[in-house]
Amino acid sequence: MVSTAVALVAGAVLTADWLVRKTVTVDVDGSLRRLHTHADSVQSALTEAGVHLAPEDLVFPAPETPLRDHMTITVRKAHTVFVQADGALRSLRTQARHPLDVLAELSVSLAAHDLVEVDGQPYTLARLAAQGWNTPPLSIRVLRSATIQVVENGTTLVLHTTQADVGRALNAAGVSLYVADRVIPDLSTPVADGLVIAIERSLPLTVVADGQTIATRALGPTVGDALAQIGVAPVGLDMTIPPLETPLTAGMTVQVVRVSEDLILKEEPIPFETIARRDPTLAPGEQRVIQEGVEGIRRRQVRVRLEDGQEVSRETVAEWIARTPVPRIIAQGS
Repeated sequence: MVSTAVALVAGAVLTADWLVRKTVTVDVDGSLRRLHTHADSVQSALTEAGVHLAPEDLVFPAPETPLRDHMTITVRKAHTVFVQADGALRSLRTQARHPLDVLAELSVSLAAHDLVEVDGQPYTLARLAAQGWNTPPLSIRVLRSATIQVVENGTTLVLHTTQADVGRALNAAGVSLYVADRVIPDLSTPVADGLVIAIERSLPLTVVADGQTIATRALGPTVGDALAQIGVAPVGLDMTIPPLETPLTAGMTVQVVRVSEDLILKEEPIPFETIARRDPTLAPGEQRVIQEGVEGIRRRQVRVRLEDGQEVSRETVAEWIARTPVPRIIAQGS
Protein backbone atom coordinates (compact mmCIF):
# COMPACT_ATOMS: atom_id res chain seq x y z
CA MET A 1 0.00 0.00 0.00
CA VAL A 2 2.85 2.41 0.89
CA SER A 3 4.61 1.74 -2.42
CA THR A 4 1.43 2.37 -4.31
CA ALA A 5 0.92 5.68 -2.51
CA VAL A 6 4.47 6.80 -3.27
CA ALA A 7 4.05 5.95 -6.93
CA LEU A 8 0.81 7.88 -7.08
CA VAL A 9 2.45 10.91 -5.49
CA ALA A 10 5.44 10.77 -7.87
CA GLY A 11 3.15 10.43 -10.83
CA ALA A 12 1.14 13.40 -9.65
CA VAL A 13 4.31 15.49 -9.29
CA LEU A 14 5.49 14.57 -12.81
CA THR A 15 2.08 15.33 -14.18
CA ALA A 16 2.03 18.70 -12.45
CA ASP A 17 5.58 19.47 -13.74
CA TRP A 18 4.59 18.60 -17.28
CA LEU A 19 1.51 20.74 -17.04
CA VAL A 20 3.47 23.84 -15.99
CA ARG A 21 6.05 23.43 -18.82
CA LYS A 22 5.59 25.33 -22.05
CA THR A 23 6.16 23.86 -25.49
CA VAL A 24 7.70 26.30 -27.95
CA THR A 25 9.25 26.09 -31.42
CA VAL A 26 12.63 27.75 -32.04
CA ASP A 27 13.34 28.67 -35.67
CA VAL A 28 17.01 29.62 -36.29
CA ASP A 29 17.51 30.54 -39.93
CA GLY A 30 14.96 27.93 -40.99
CA SER A 31 16.25 25.18 -38.68
CA LEU A 32 13.36 24.18 -36.35
CA ARG A 33 13.62 22.77 -32.83
CA ARG A 34 10.83 21.84 -30.35
CA LEU A 35 11.57 22.92 -26.76
CA HIS A 36 9.75 21.98 -23.49
CA THR A 37 10.78 24.57 -20.92
CA HIS A 38 10.02 26.31 -17.64
CA ALA A 39 11.49 29.55 -19.06
CA ASP A 40 9.44 32.65 -18.54
CA SER A 41 10.74 34.79 -21.42
CA VAL A 42 11.92 34.45 -25.00
CA GLN A 43 15.51 35.26 -23.96
CA SER A 44 15.49 32.52 -21.27
CA ALA A 45 14.13 29.99 -23.74
CA LEU A 46 16.82 30.81 -26.29
CA THR A 47 19.51 30.56 -23.61
CA GLU A 48 18.17 27.16 -22.59
CA ALA A 49 18.18 26.11 -26.25
CA GLY A 50 21.84 27.17 -26.59
CA VAL A 51 21.09 29.95 -29.02
CA HIS A 52 23.50 32.84 -28.42
CA LEU A 53 22.54 36.20 -29.84
CA ALA A 54 24.80 38.89 -31.33
CA PRO A 55 23.71 42.54 -31.43
CA GLU A 56 23.03 42.34 -35.20
CA ASP A 57 20.82 39.20 -34.91
CA LEU A 58 17.04 39.59 -35.24
CA VAL A 59 14.60 37.91 -32.80
CA PHE A 60 10.81 37.82 -33.02
CA PRO A 61 9.12 38.25 -30.64
CA ALA A 62 11.54 40.48 -28.74
CA PRO A 63 13.81 38.76 -26.18
CA GLU A 64 12.00 40.33 -23.20
CA THR A 65 8.60 39.02 -24.33
CA PRO A 66 6.95 36.65 -21.78
CA LEU A 67 6.99 33.08 -23.00
CA ARG A 68 3.67 31.48 -23.92
CA ASP A 69 2.82 27.90 -24.64
CA HIS A 70 2.98 26.92 -28.32
CA MET A 71 4.89 30.10 -29.17
CA THR A 72 7.23 30.17 -32.19
CA ILE A 73 10.49 32.07 -31.69
CA THR A 74 12.16 33.17 -34.91
CA VAL A 75 15.89 34.00 -34.99
CA ARG A 76 17.64 35.40 -38.03
CA LYS A 77 21.38 35.40 -37.50
CA ALA A 78 23.44 38.21 -39.05
CA HIS A 79 26.18 37.21 -41.51
CA THR A 80 29.66 38.68 -42.00
CA VAL A 81 30.55 40.39 -45.27
CA PHE A 82 34.04 41.66 -46.16
CA VAL A 83 33.90 44.86 -48.22
CA GLN A 84 36.89 46.32 -50.07
CA ALA A 85 36.39 49.83 -51.43
CA ASP A 86 38.50 52.94 -51.93
CA GLY A 87 41.63 51.32 -50.55
CA ALA A 88 40.01 50.09 -47.30
CA LEU A 89 38.94 46.59 -46.27
CA ARG A 90 36.08 46.43 -43.77
CA SER A 91 33.99 43.66 -42.28
CA LEU A 92 30.29 44.09 -41.56
CA ARG A 93 27.78 41.91 -39.71
CA THR A 94 24.44 42.55 -41.32
CA GLN A 95 21.01 41.21 -42.13
CA ALA A 96 21.22 42.64 -45.65
CA ARG A 97 21.51 40.13 -48.45
CA HIS A 98 21.68 42.28 -51.56
CA PRO A 99 25.19 43.69 -52.19
CA LEU A 100 23.77 47.17 -52.87
CA ASP A 101 22.06 47.14 -49.46
CA VAL A 102 25.32 46.06 -47.81
CA LEU A 103 27.20 48.93 -49.49
CA ALA A 104 24.46 51.36 -48.47
CA GLU A 105 24.91 50.34 -44.82
CA LEU A 106 28.57 51.30 -45.13
CA SER A 107 27.72 54.53 -47.01
CA VAL A 108 29.72 53.40 -50.06
CA SER A 109 28.37 55.26 -53.08
CA LEU A 110 28.73 54.01 -56.64
CA ALA A 111 29.26 55.85 -59.94
CA ALA A 112 27.53 54.78 -63.13
CA HIS A 113 30.53 52.94 -64.61
CA ASP A 114 31.91 51.37 -61.45
CA LEU A 115 31.99 47.58 -61.20
CA VAL A 116 31.01 45.59 -58.11
CA GLU A 117 32.73 42.25 -57.68
CA VAL A 118 30.59 39.91 -55.55
CA ASP A 119 32.32 36.71 -54.41
CA GLY A 120 34.73 37.11 -57.33
CA GLN A 121 32.06 37.71 -59.99
CA PRO A 122 31.98 41.23 -61.57
CA TYR A 123 28.66 43.05 -62.05
CA THR A 124 27.75 46.34 -63.67
CA LEU A 125 25.59 48.60 -61.56
CA ALA A 126 22.55 48.03 -63.79
CA ARG A 127 22.93 44.25 -63.77
CA LEU A 128 23.41 44.17 -60.03
CA ALA A 129 20.35 46.33 -59.38
CA ALA A 130 18.19 44.08 -61.57
CA GLN A 131 19.26 40.84 -59.89
CA GLY A 132 17.73 39.32 -56.79
CA TRP A 133 19.93 37.98 -54.02
CA ASN A 134 18.90 34.99 -51.94
CA THR A 135 22.26 33.89 -50.54
CA PRO A 136 24.21 36.40 -48.43
CA PRO A 137 27.48 37.45 -50.12
CA LEU A 138 30.79 36.66 -48.47
CA SER A 139 32.88 39.39 -50.09
CA ILE A 140 32.25 42.57 -52.06
CA ARG A 141 34.88 44.58 -53.92
CA VAL A 142 34.20 47.95 -55.53
CA LEU A 143 36.21 48.62 -58.69
CA ARG A 144 36.22 52.34 -59.37
CA SER A 145 36.02 53.42 -63.01
CA ALA A 146 38.25 56.02 -64.63
CA THR A 147 37.43 58.03 -67.75
CA ILE A 148 40.24 57.97 -70.29
CA GLN A 149 40.67 59.04 -73.93
CA VAL A 150 42.22 57.01 -76.74
CA VAL A 151 43.47 59.10 -79.68
CA GLU A 152 44.13 57.28 -82.96
CA ASN A 153 44.49 58.81 -86.43
CA GLY A 154 42.79 62.00 -85.29
CA THR A 155 39.82 60.16 -83.75
CA THR A 156 39.19 60.26 -80.01
CA LEU A 157 37.51 57.37 -78.20
CA VAL A 158 36.27 57.94 -74.65
CA LEU A 159 36.48 54.88 -72.39
CA HIS A 160 35.23 54.19 -68.89
CA THR A 161 37.43 51.48 -67.40
CA THR A 162 38.12 49.75 -64.11
CA GLN A 163 41.36 48.17 -65.37
CA ALA A 164 44.63 48.84 -63.57
CA ASP A 165 46.91 49.77 -66.48
CA VAL A 166 46.82 51.00 -70.08
CA GLY A 167 47.36 47.56 -71.64
CA ARG A 168 44.48 45.94 -69.75
CA ALA A 169 42.21 48.92 -70.36
CA LEU A 170 42.74 48.77 -74.14
CA ASN A 171 42.30 45.00 -74.18
CA ALA A 172 39.06 45.19 -72.16
CA ALA A 173 37.75 47.83 -74.58
CA GLY A 174 38.49 45.57 -77.57
CA VAL A 175 41.26 47.79 -78.94
CA SER A 176 43.60 45.39 -80.78
CA LEU A 177 47.28 46.20 -80.94
CA TYR A 178 50.16 44.93 -83.08
CA VAL A 179 53.59 44.48 -81.57
CA ALA A 180 55.00 47.21 -83.81
CA ASP A 181 52.32 49.77 -82.87
CA ARG A 182 53.45 52.68 -80.70
CA VAL A 183 51.39 53.43 -77.57
CA ILE A 184 52.08 56.53 -75.48
CA PRO A 185 52.20 56.21 -72.50
CA ASP A 186 53.38 52.60 -72.51
CA LEU A 187 51.11 49.66 -71.72
CA SER A 188 52.27 49.28 -68.10
CA THR A 189 51.27 52.84 -67.15
CA PRO A 190 48.65 52.91 -64.34
CA VAL A 191 45.22 54.15 -65.40
CA ALA A 192 44.11 57.45 -63.91
CA ASP A 193 41.04 59.60 -64.49
CA GLY A 194 41.63 61.96 -67.44
CA LEU A 195 44.52 59.93 -68.94
CA VAL A 196 45.05 60.45 -72.69
CA ILE A 197 46.46 57.51 -74.67
CA ALA A 198 47.90 58.03 -78.16
CA ILE A 199 48.17 55.09 -80.58
CA GLU A 200 50.37 55.28 -83.68
CA ARG A 201 49.58 52.36 -85.94
CA SER A 202 52.31 50.40 -87.72
CA LEU A 203 51.96 49.68 -91.43
CA PRO A 204 52.00 46.25 -93.13
CA LEU A 205 54.89 45.60 -95.49
CA THR A 206 56.83 42.79 -97.09
CA VAL A 207 60.61 42.60 -96.73
CA VAL A 208 62.72 40.48 -99.09
CA ALA A 209 66.21 39.96 -97.68
CA ASP A 210 68.83 37.24 -97.31
CA GLY A 211 66.79 34.75 -99.32
CA GLN A 212 63.68 35.17 -97.20
CA THR A 213 60.36 36.93 -97.67
CA ILE A 214 58.97 38.38 -94.44
CA ALA A 215 55.43 39.73 -94.03
CA THR A 216 55.57 42.11 -91.08
CA ARG A 217 54.58 45.53 -89.75
CA ALA A 218 56.66 48.56 -88.85
CA LEU A 219 56.48 52.27 -88.17
CA GLY A 220 57.78 54.92 -90.57
CA PRO A 221 58.20 57.52 -91.56
CA THR A 222 60.73 56.09 -94.05
CA VAL A 223 61.81 52.73 -95.40
CA GLY A 224 65.07 53.07 -93.45
CA ASP A 225 63.19 53.59 -90.17
CA ALA A 226 61.05 50.50 -90.82
CA LEU A 227 64.05 48.28 -91.60
CA ALA A 228 65.85 49.48 -88.46
CA GLN A 229 62.86 48.42 -86.34
CA ILE A 230 62.64 45.00 -88.00
CA GLY A 231 66.38 44.41 -87.61
CA VAL A 232 67.12 43.86 -91.30
CA ALA A 233 68.91 47.14 -91.90
CA PRO A 234 71.43 47.40 -94.75
CA VAL A 235 75.13 47.57 -93.90
CA GLY A 236 78.20 48.65 -95.81
CA LEU A 237 77.52 48.78 -99.55
CA ASP A 238 74.04 47.22 -99.25
CA MET A 239 71.19 49.00 -101.01
CA THR A 240 67.42 48.88 -100.85
CA ILE A 241 64.66 48.97 -103.43
CA PRO A 242 63.07 51.47 -102.99
CA PRO A 243 65.81 53.66 -101.39
CA LEU A 244 66.04 54.17 -97.61
CA GLU A 245 64.68 57.72 -97.68
CA THR A 246 61.44 56.68 -99.44
CA PRO A 247 58.31 57.36 -97.33
CA LEU A 248 56.80 54.15 -95.95
CA THR A 249 53.34 53.21 -97.27
CA ALA A 250 50.98 50.38 -96.37
CA GLY A 251 51.49 47.20 -98.41
CA MET A 252 54.93 48.23 -99.67
CA THR A 253 57.50 45.61 -100.68
CA VAL A 254 61.08 46.44 -99.71
CA GLN A 255 64.02 44.50 -101.10
CA VAL A 256 67.35 44.55 -99.29
CA VAL A 257 70.18 43.84 -101.72
CA ARG A 258 73.37 42.63 -100.05
CA VAL A 259 76.33 44.14 -101.88
CA SER A 260 80.00 43.19 -101.62
CA GLU A 261 83.09 44.02 -103.62
CA ASP A 262 86.30 42.02 -103.95
CA LEU A 263 89.66 43.02 -105.48
CA ILE A 264 91.28 40.21 -107.44
CA LEU A 265 94.64 40.06 -109.28
CA LYS A 266 94.63 38.81 -112.86
CA GLU A 267 97.79 37.85 -114.85
CA GLU A 268 98.05 37.71 -118.64
CA PRO A 269 101.06 36.59 -120.71
CA ILE A 270 102.70 39.04 -123.14
CA PRO A 271 103.98 37.15 -126.20
CA PHE A 272 107.60 37.67 -127.11
CA GLU A 273 108.60 38.62 -130.67
CA THR A 274 111.11 36.81 -132.87
CA ILE A 275 113.92 38.77 -134.45
CA ALA A 276 115.85 37.31 -137.41
CA ARG A 277 119.38 38.46 -138.25
CA ARG A 278 121.41 37.59 -141.37
CA ASP A 279 124.62 35.68 -140.73
CA PRO A 280 126.99 35.24 -143.71
CA THR A 281 128.72 32.46 -141.89
CA LEU A 282 125.65 30.27 -142.22
CA ALA A 283 124.64 28.40 -145.30
CA PRO A 284 121.51 29.55 -147.03
CA GLY A 285 118.41 28.24 -145.14
CA GLU A 286 120.44 27.43 -142.06
CA GLN A 287 119.35 28.96 -138.68
CA ARG A 288 120.92 29.31 -135.28
CA VAL A 289 119.22 30.52 -132.08
CA ILE A 290 121.10 33.35 -130.57
CA GLN A 291 118.67 34.13 -127.72
CA GLU A 292 115.65 32.22 -126.43
CA GLY A 293 112.42 34.29 -126.09
CA VAL A 294 110.69 34.76 -122.73
CA GLU A 295 107.03 35.77 -122.37
CA GLY A 296 106.29 38.87 -120.39
CA ILE A 297 103.57 39.19 -117.65
CA ARG A 298 100.83 41.84 -117.51
CA ARG A 299 99.00 42.17 -114.21
CA ARG A 300 95.57 43.81 -113.60
CA GLN A 301 93.74 44.63 -110.35
CA VAL A 302 90.00 44.02 -110.89
CA ARG A 303 87.08 45.09 -108.68
CA VAL A 304 84.31 42.44 -108.73
CA ARG A 305 80.83 43.55 -107.53
CA LEU A 306 78.40 40.97 -106.11
CA GLU A 307 74.71 41.60 -105.42
CA ASP A 308 72.98 38.94 -103.32
CA GLY A 309 75.87 36.63 -104.13
CA GLN A 310 75.68 37.11 -107.91
CA GLU A 311 78.39 38.86 -109.92
CA VAL A 312 77.03 41.93 -111.67
CA SER A 313 80.15 43.79 -112.85
CA ARG A 314 83.94 43.84 -113.16
CA GLU A 315 86.12 46.92 -113.37
CA THR A 316 89.89 47.21 -113.88
CA VAL A 317 91.23 49.65 -111.36
CA ALA A 318 94.98 49.24 -112.07
CA GLU A 319 97.20 47.62 -114.71
CA TRP A 320 100.97 47.20 -115.02
CA ILE A 321 103.68 45.06 -116.67
CA ALA A 322 105.24 42.87 -114.09
CA ARG A 323 107.78 41.37 -116.50
CA THR A 324 108.91 42.69 -119.87
CA PRO A 325 109.02 40.08 -122.65
CA VAL A 326 112.43 39.00 -123.98
CA PRO A 327 112.57 38.62 -127.79
CA ARG A 328 113.73 35.42 -129.47
CA ILE A 329 116.75 36.15 -131.73
CA ILE A 330 117.81 33.80 -134.49
CA ALA A 331 120.59 33.96 -137.08
CA GLN A 332 119.82 33.00 -140.67
CA GLY A 333 122.12 32.12 -143.56
CA SER A 334 121.85 34.44 -146.58
